[in-house]
Amino acid sequence: MLFPTFDFLLFAIPALALSWALATRVWARTLLLLGASYFFYMAGPKTEPPPAPWYYAGLLLFSTVLDFACARRIHALAARLDDPARAASARRERNLWLVASLVGNLGLLGYFKYVNFFIQAFSDIAGAFDLPVQAFRFDVILPLGISFYTFQSLSYTIDVWRRRLTPERSFARFALFVVFFPQLVAGPIVRATELLPQLARGPRFSRARLEEGAFRVVRGLAKKVVLGDWIAVQLTDPIFDAPGTYTSLELLLALYAYTLQIYADFAGYSDIAIGMGRLLGYDLPENFDRPYQARDIGEFWRRWHQTLSGWLRDYLYFPLRSAFGANSGYPALWLTMFLVGMWHGASWNFVIYSNLHAGAMLFNRWNRRRDRTVLSRRLLVLPAAAAVGLAFGWLGGGVLHLDERATRTLAGGAALAFVAAAALPRAQTPMPRLVHVGHVLLTLHFVVLSRVFFRAPDLDTARNFVAGLLTFDGRGLRPGLVSPWVYLALALGMAYHFTPKRWVDDGLLRLFRRVPGPVLGAAFALFLLGLMKLMAGAPKAFIYFQF
Repeated sequence: MLFPTFDFLLFAIPALALSWALATRVWARTLLLLGASYFFYMAGPKTEPPPAPWYYAGLLLFSTVLDFACARRIHALAARLDDPARAASARRERNLWLVASLVGNLGLLGYFKYVNFFIQAFSDIAGAFDLPVQAFRFDVILPLGISFYTFQSLSYTIDVWRRRLTPERSFARFALFVVFFPQLVAGPIVRATELLPQLARGPRFSRARLEEGAFRVVRGLAKKVVLGDWIAVQLTDPIFDAPGTYTSLELLLALYAYTLQIYADFAGYSDIAIGMGRLLGYDLPENFDRPYQARDIGEFWRRWHQTLSGWLRDYLYFPLRSAFGANSGYPALWLTMFLVGMWHGASWNFVIYSNLHAGAMLFNRWNRRRDRTVLSRRLLVLPAAAAVGLAFGWLGGGVLHLDERATRTLAGGAALAFVAAAALPRAQTPMPRLVHVGHVLLTLHFVVLSRVFFRAPDLDTARNFVAGLLTFDGRGLRPGLVSPWVYLALALGMAYHFTPKRWVDDGLLRLFRRVPGPVLGAAFALFLLGLMKLMAGAPKAFIYFQF
């Protein structure tokens, strides 16, 4: 079920009314929200191609039962750890139950999301060595939200194994934690320590919380429909469908538009999810903090999809550092960021995207820690830039099969960007305005250009797109390519993102709270009517539904 649809409105109004009516009846309210969440999941969004069938909810139930049982057994065995005679066997058994949870959850995720890519990758690599291997494909439909609820459920088992969390006694309450409908299919990824205590305590209602929840829903709908779907239909999708027919400047415009579109789409979903949670009486974690204002790639990932970045930091990066020692920082960071990228999709495009961002994170770590006081250390930037240029030359010529001129342009541009980023003074607060802008622009354009591999449906489309960008054909934007309204939406969307949060979000919320109820209701009805007209009756699925 999609948020910006009339179906969801028909679902949400009775769900909210009944949940408020049962606010003091804990069990009745838990069962109501549990049933509503499974109905929400099984209803599925009406998209093309169609989503996974309703009975895939069985996979969701399997993960819930598995982690509930594993966590209880892990906790029961913890009592033996204080007994020297039984500690070793208890530790082994606890580890086996943790492995069962990891294999069960990640096994399902790996099969449904990556099995066909692994087969194709093996075939492609064998073909590179002239070994004829015929690839085949399993008829697999990706279950909705599996990347989100798998990580959410796993965090519970891992926290119990670490003895940082006592397992939930109520299966119904734990099941609601896993399947809570506002954030089920596209996050935010909620930790058990964040939501389970709220479910046990009961909802918190106040006029201010309800107003803030309604405001977040309205803001999220505007982001999703106006800056997400409409820009996609009017500009981004046509250009990415046939990049060879557009000029370099038009391709670049599509990249800027997609950068705004994907932020508005995903941040809009998060806003609606957080707002619905607030209307139901619960607090969900923030997922975005104006990421395109980041001064380096590390800060970008701390601002973008914050719950995923935090999850992998706490459950992958820190354990790797702990297991392999302090000197494992760079390998652990690369693996973490590579998996952040690959979490988003299973294709060669995402292998490239993952390595680009992993490499940028390694550079960012090195650049922050290097000694800038010794001239010989500062001159290391030049051979490092040459290495970066060679790497991008290999990407252009060896992987993307660009012509010689385009390959040289790609390699030279990457080396110059590396030198520019290294030459800027360290990002710190406060800093000169010009230096701050330089950091933001370099980071933003790295993110923008890497999104070619994120958005392109396949590697051939990505090749054509990069080749078109690097032709520098000198032609401008063709008249009539997009309407002035699209340009206005792009300008307002970027301006909104780059303003201080307190100027827009907090100010609009104060205005929202001052509007009389009847006026607000009429304005909301007109707003929904306008969104329905803009969608023309065919809303697009959220981009992150495919992940």
